[in-house]
Amino acid sequence: MTPEERINLDRATDEAERKTIKDVRQYGVHILHIFDPDDEDPRFSYTVGLWHTHKHPEVLIFGLKRDLCQSVLNWINEHIVEGHSFRSGESSMEVLQGFRTYFEQLPQDKFREYLGFDIWFYGGTEFECVQMIWPNTSGIFPWESRANEELRWLQPILTNRPLLIM
Repeated sequence: MTPEERINLDRATDEAERKTIKDVRQYGVHILHIFDPDDEDPRFSYTVGLWHTHKHPEVLIFGLKRDLCQSVLNWINEHIVEGHSFRSGESSMEVLQGFRTYFEQLPQDKFREYLGFDIWFYGGTEFECVQMIWPNTSGIFPWESRANEELRWLQPILTNRPLLIM
C-alpha cells in the first residue's frame, strides 16, 4: 500500500478508521488505548502513524494510566518532529521526567496480538515498533529482583531486555 493510499479517507469502513486517518493526516499520529474491562490483562496504548509520518517506529506502552500515555505519546510525536529519536536500543531521561525510559524493538510475532490497528493502517506488518519500558517511582524496572508482582504484571516485557545505561 502506498503512503497516499494509506491516508485516503475512502478506504475507511467505519468511524474508528476515519478518525485514525484524520488524526494521522492532521497530527502525524493516532493513539489507541486498550484495556481489559475484567482486568485480566494489563492495559496498553500504542501509536498509529509514526512510521508513516516520520519513518520512526510506532511506540507501545504497557501499564501507565490512559491520560499519562496520551501525554507521553503526544510528547514523543512532538519531539520526533523536532528531530529526537526513540528507537530500539535508545533511552531517555526526558520522557518521564527524572526517570530513565528504554525503547526496545517489538518482535514482529507480537504485532498481531497488540498492534491490530497498525496492521490495518499499513496493510500488513511492514513497519517497526518499539516498546517503551519504564520504572516504578522507586526507579525499579520489571526485570529486577526487587520488582513487585504488580509492576511485572502491569508491564510485560515483550522485547529483549535493554542494555542498561548507568
